[in-house]
Amino acid sequence: MRSILQSLVTTVALSLLLLASLFPRPLVLPVLCLIAVFGAGVASFVAWRRGAVHDAQNVTAWDVAGALAFIACASAIMSDPTQVAHLTDAVATMNPPSGSSKAAMLSSN
Repeated sequence: MRSILQSLVTTVALSLLLLASLFPRPLVLPVLCLIAVFGAGVASFVAWRRGAVHDAQNVTAWDVAGALAFIACASAIMSDPTQVAHLTDAVATMNPPSGSSKAAMLSSN
């Protein structure tokens, strides 16, 4: 049991270090939130498809889904929404909608 817990903690720590190294610091928590929400959805689907018991003595996929949902909520609460807003504005200006090309805007002036 102790070796399983140690390997789980090591996996989580390495995953968080990888996440922190791939994304800019202000976006780590929002990205963690998205990953945790997706993981909670996958764990819920797995628990539902397997018919996991809700009141089992051991940890089930329902418990994992709940923990991931809690992590998602906590990381969303702690993240700074202005950084995400700046990122989405930057992406929107880099990729304008197809109907608003520069040529169409110049011809209308």
